[in-house]
Amino acid sequence: MLPMIARLLALGAAVLVLISLAQGWAPTRWMRTFWQRHGGYLRWYVASAPGTCIYVGILAVTTWVLLGMPEHAKELFLAAQSTNLEHLTRDPLRVLVRSAFFVSGTELLLWGALFLVFLAPAERWLGTGRAVVVFATGHIVATLLTAWGVYVRIRWFHGPESLWNVQDTGASYGFMALAGIMVYRLRGWNRAALLTVLLGVVVYGFLPGTGFTATGHSFAVMVGLSLYPLTRRPEVRTRVHDGEDFADLCRRSTADGRTFVLEPYPRR
Repeated sequence: MLPMIARLLALGAAVLVLISLAQGWAPTRWMRTFWQRHGGYLRWYVASAPGTCIYVGILAVTTWVLLGMPEHAKELFLAAQSTNLEHLTRDPLRVLVRSAFFVSGTELLLWGALFLVFLAPAERWLGTGRAVVVFATGHIVATLLTAWGVYVRIRWFHGPESLWNVQDTGASYGFMALAGIMVYRLRGWNRAALLTVLLGVVVYGFLPGTGFTATGHSFAVMVGLSLYPLTRRPEVRTRVHDGEDFADLCRRSTADGRTFVLEPYPRR
């Protein structure tokens, strides 16, 4: 009952905010001012990385649907989308696609921030098509290699049969693959810092007892690093401008891709 009341109150507050913005009421005047100052940058950010923004929007919708389910139904639903051995042997295509579109409520905030700050620059650099290829390749290859590792553990190392039905959904494998390929875009200490973190992820994933998800992250990072040839394509290399760190790659003046500058009207 309380979650339903909270959702209704949130919906009512959103409607009031929209009415206030339309009528120019004082409580939301700061929002109008903020948009007037920063709206151009926000529009550019979304337009320059449409794949990232669309994906975050889909995650927001699916997470909202999951939050509205009873706990038992939500667990059953997520289990049905999991890329475990049971599903991969029966209907691999369905679970490989669907598993990348469901995260928990707390994970949504984390992944939303990481995608918008970290992966939007990757999409501007590689282009939407190549960014999708890297994400999908990392997600699929890491999932299959992880599942093979689980099978080997069950088949030859006396792993519990319950591993056939473990839950494994989320966006982390694709994210790690794109993080891996971003090593080739950054420069200086930013590249060194990212590479150090990713090598730590790889090493940690192969330590005994860390779990199959950590191993999947290791595989995904290696997939991203192995896709270096994509970064040597002429159309990708021409998108590289002055940006060297993540802050530069989030500015219109130094970000990857074409920068549009509004020229002043000529004086008569």
